[in-house]
Amino acid sequence: MVTALAVSTGCNQGTPGGPGATERTANKPIVERADDTFILNVPMTSTKLKQGETKELAISVARGGNFDEDVTLKFAGLPKGVTFDPTSPVIKQGGKETKLTLKVADDASPGDFMVKVTGHPTRGADATNEFKIAVAKK
Repeated sequence: MVTALAVSTGCNQGTPGGPGATERTANKPIVERADDTFILNVPMTSTKLKQGETKELAISVARGGNFDEDVTLKFAGLPKGVTFDPTSPVIKQGGKETKLTLKVADDASPGDFMVKVTGHPTRGADATNEFKIAVAKK
């Protein structure tokens, strides 16, 4: 049963955000979302691309009760030559996800990279999560 819980909650839960997020809950896995909080859902497996490729991916929010605000996304840890379009997407009030285009330049640095996503709500604490991208040579 413990294995099933670990699989169902995922490996990259991140930290919750929103007005209801507290220091006490910020670094603990979330089994049930607290009121007035949200978490960011990111790709669970590595996103693999070759130099010169583009790929669409989705990032979503799981909203706890009473959390219905805009969430602006920011990214850190992108390697040279890798960008997102749009660069600062917003998941609008009541929305569940945003689609992004990951663009890898012809001269992008190859390798495996962890990208940190920060979700900034209209009010309250930011939420964070991470996912992996793998850039291969053409």
